[in-house]
Amino acid sequence: MSLFLEGLVLNAELIRLQTEERRFKARVTDLEERLGSDDSDARLMSTLSNIGLHMSGYISALGGEFAEFPARLDLHHLTVVIDRPGRPIYMSRTGGGENHLAYHLSALLSLHRFAATYDHPVPRFLLIDQPSQVCFPSNASYEAAGGSVDETERQEDVDLGAVRRLFETLHEFVAEHAPGFQLIVTEHANLREDWFQRSLVGPPWSKPPALVPDDWPEIPLQQQ
Repeated sequence: MSLFLEGLVLNAELIRLQTEERRFKARVTDLEERLGSDDSDARLMSTLSNIGLHMSGYISALGGEFAEFPARLDLHHLTVVIDRPGRPIYMSRTGGGENHLAYHLSALLSLHRFAATYDHPVPRFLLIDQPSQVCFPSNASYEAAGGSVDETERQEDVDLGAVRRLFETLHEFVAEHAPGFQLIVTEHANLREDWFQRSLVGPPWSKPPALVPDDWPEIPLQQQ
């Protein structure tokens, strides 16, 4: 029997199939090794954890609600989530303009801080338009501030403490957390603190003077 088996010529089709089997097994092994070395999910979780750590600090500095609980970015819903024990709180359910401002700013500053710290190719530039408006009792009160320190302090019921916390946080961000970052803020409020005044790029631009002088003639809409 052994002599018969030694002299037996294997079927050519069987040889081809065995070769294919070995090739496919090698391919499966290679793919499994590549999948095993892919740590993108782990790196993403690590990045979000670091960003969340910064977010919690900024929310606390800005006086946001639920600051005692960890905050994180939810990439699936593209929002901020507060991980309160037992039930997470999404930003849309926190209510209040000051809360939303705190959560939005904490997310933006934390993302830019992470990118700047680890030298990622993200433009180091952010423009924020009138962030302190939520600290004033009305739009009229906010506009009446007009870039004047005295008028800012004269407005009734304005939460100057919240305004000060806001700009202290922004100032600390560019001075310590992300040096060289360009942060531009357009504002009606004006604080008398020296660090605030040194941060102004020019005199308050209100009316007067205005972008369009008052003595310019008004052109009827149908003639424009």
